[in-house]
Amino acid sequence: MPLFCLNPFQMKKILGILLILIFLIIGVLWYFRSQIQDESIPQTESLIPENSPKKALAIFAHPDDEITLIGTMRMLKQQGVETSICYMTRGEAGLNGSIIDVSKINELADTSLNNLKKQLGERRTKEVDNIAKILELNNHEMFDFPDSGTSNVPKDSIKKVVRGLIQKYQPSVLFTLDDKVGLYGHPDHRNVSRAVLEVFREDKGKAGFSPQKLYQVTLPQNMIKFALKIADGFRKNYPKEPEKGLPQADICVYISPYGKYKRDAMLAHVSQRPTFDDMQPGFATLPPWLYFRVFDREYFHVIE
Repeated sequence: MPLFCLNPFQMKKILGILLILIFLIIGVLWYFRSQIQDESIPQTESLIPENSPKKALAIFAHPDDEITLIGTMRMLKQQGVETSICYMTRGEAGLNGSIIDVSKINELADTSLNNLKKQLGERRTKEVDNIAKILELNNHEMFDFPDSGTSNVPKDSIKKVVRGLIQKYQPSVLFTLDDKVGLYGHPDHRNVSRAVLEVFREDKGKAGFSPQKLYQVTLPQNMIKFALKIADGFRKNYPKEPEKGLPQADICVYISPYGKYKRDAMLAHVSQRPTFDDMQPGFATLPPWLYFRVFDREYFHVIE
């Protein structure tokens, strides 16, 4: 029956049911949010030290690691900050988390496997170019350290690149993942983040060294428990001993206004869609204004 044929009583009844459904949905989402976010962690929009150049540099191991702070980078961009993101690898070894069929990978000859990695690296390089457009980055760079092979690379060679990037872009703040776990246990994450941390600690206070703060991406305990329940990759690699887990979150950034950018960035990493479906279920189906009312914060451990 068309709505215009309904009498006032029927219209009120339908509207009442709709309102109840809306309030139920809001209630469920609010409860869900309360289970994963930590309201006790201070929220801030001020990440650049006062009277410092508005420049921020994020350094990661892989293309797609930047998803952890998309909202924060977009907020900084809106504040007029010069934003740069650099990657130590091209993510060419990320076959198991990609849309590429790896069911017969063990049967491939070395040459075929190397070609497959080369193709994936090229594809992910293009995906990063799209991320740079979405975020309107001022600068982005990729390097050719071996993906999933940084443990075999002398740490000083990574630190040399980190120092070169700092000298080149002169940021007031640095961003990276944590050096303790590497977010969910990837050794490349830890290796690159440790290199960044060591450079920061060794060079801070020296003439010409511009960074004043280092922000490491981390998660609150509620979110860690949630990730362990829903994400296979997180559950397989995250340390079993609590004392070996992620560093404490000192601050958080409210990112709900930038949710669309975060979703668009995840969608831009086409080759890694299975990974995002595992780590952030529902991000592509729910509207960003709703999804990022629940996943509305990015958390950081602060080193000064």
